[in-house]
Amino acid sequence: IEKYFEKAEGVRNNIVNTLEDFTESGIGGPDMAHSITQLSQYSELDINLFDTRGRLIGTSQPKIYQHNLLSEFLNPLAFNSILEDQNNSILLNESVGFLEYKSAYVGIRSFESANLLGVLSIPFFESKYELDKEIVVILINILNIFTFIFIVILIASYFASRVLTVPLSLITQKIKKTTLTGYNEPLEWDSDDEIGLMVGEYNRMLKNLEASKTALGRSEKESAWREMAQQVAHEIKNPLTPMKLTLQHLKRTLSQGNNEEKNSSEKPLNTLLQQIDTLSDIATSFSSFAKMPVPKYQRFEISSVLRKTIQLHDNNAEQNILSDIESGNHHVMGDAQLMGRIFSNLIINGIQSVPEGTIPKIEIGLLTNNNQIVIEFKDNGSGIPEEIRDKIFIPNFSTKGTGSGIGLSIAKRGIEHAGGQLWFETTTGEGTTIFVELPLAD
Repeated sequence: IEKYFEKAEGVRNNIVNTLEDFTESGIGGPDMAHSITQLSQYSELDINLFDTRGRLIGTSQPKIYQHNLLSEFLNPLAFNSILEDQNNSILLNESVGFLEYKSAYVGIRSFESANLLGVLSIPFFESKYELDKEIVVILINILNIFTFIFIVILIASYFASRVLTVPLSLITQKIKKTTLTGYNEPLEWDSDDEIGLMVGEYNRMLKNLEASKTALGRSEKESAWREMAQQVAHEIKNPLTPMKLTLQHLKRTLSQGNNEEKNSSEKPLNTLLQQIDTLSDIATSFSSFAKMPVPKYQRFEISSVLRKTIQLHDNNAEQNILSDIESGNHHVMGDAQLMGRIFSNLIINGIQSVPEGTIPKIEIGLLTNNNQIVIEFKDNGSGIPEEIRDKIFIPNFSTKGTGSGIGLSIAKRGIEHAGGQLWFETTTGEGTTIFVELPLAD
C-alpha cells in the first residue's frame, strides 16, 4: 500500500503546478493533457485527474472513457473520503469487466494556500500479479529461513544429545554396578541442572538402599538371635529345675544334722541356689525376647507414662532421680506398656552404671522441638568405653556382671517401631546421656 501511495505522491508533486495554473486561469487545457501524457510516459503509470467537483479533467487513457468503460466522475468512495472527509489519500479496489485492480486516490493541494485543487487517480492494473509475486517471494524466504533454522536445530540437537548422553551413560554404568551386598559409591555432579537433580536422586536412593541393607541385616541378626535365644532358654531351663530341687532337698537333709555341719554346708548351697536363680532369670529373658510380640501402634500420652515410671524408681533414698518434664499433654503413636518398660530399663541401666561409693544421680528431661518429642536420661556413671560403643545395641552384649544384655536391643527396636530413634552421648568417667526422639501424633 505504501508503494502505491509513494508513486501517486510523486506524480502529484510533478503535476500540482500545472493544475494550479489550470485552475486559476481556466486555460491551458492542451498543456494539461500534454503534461499528463508526458508524466504518464515518464512514470509508466496511467494517470486520471479530477477537479474538486469530481469531474474528469484529463487522463492518459482517454479511449477508456470515450468507450464508456469507466465513468468520467470520481469514485463516490474517493469523493467522500478526500473531498468531504478531508483525507489526503485512499486506496480502493475497482474493476473493469473481469479485470480487477487497485486505484490510489490522492488529493492535490496548492503549495502556497493548501487549498484542494483536484484529485489524482492512478490505477495499478498489475497490482494483483505483483502482490501474488511478492507473497510467493515472502513464502520462499520464510521457507528458506525455517529450513535453515531446522538444519541448525538438528545439528545443535545432535551435539546436545551427545553431551547429555555422556552423564546418562555414566549413570547407567553406575546403576548396573549397584548391588545389595557391596559398597555403592555415590555420583558427583557439580551443576544444579536436570542431570544434577537426577544424580541427587540417585545418591538419595543409595542412602535409602544402605539404610535398607542395615535394617535388613539388623532384622536377620534379630531373627538369628531369636532362634538362638529360644534354643538357649530351652537348653538351660531343662536341667535347672531338677538341679534346684536336688539342692533344696540336700539343704533340708543337711539342716537336720548338727550345727557344725549345718553351718559349713549352708553357705555354698545358698550360693548354688542363687546362681541357679540367676541362670533361670537369664533363660526367662531369652525366652521373652524370642517370644516378644509385635508392639502395638496406638495413640497415647507419653508424659504420664514417663512420670509413672519415675515414681516406681524414686522411692529409694540411696539414689537421686531428678525430672524436668515439659508441661502439657504430649501424644505419640506406639505401645504404652512397652514404652514404660523401655523407660524403666534405661533408668536401671543408668543407676547400675554408677560405680560403687557414688550416689547414682539420674536426670530425666522431656521437651518438644519441631513436632518431635525428645526425652533425655542422663546419669553420672563411668561412661561407655570407646571400643564398645558400637556394640551397645547388639543383643546379648552387656558390660554388667549380671543380666541377659538384651534390654537396650529391645528398647531400640521398640522406639524405632514407634517411628523414632534412640542414640546416646557419653564421656568416659563422667556419664552417659540416652536420647529418645519420637514424632508427636496429630
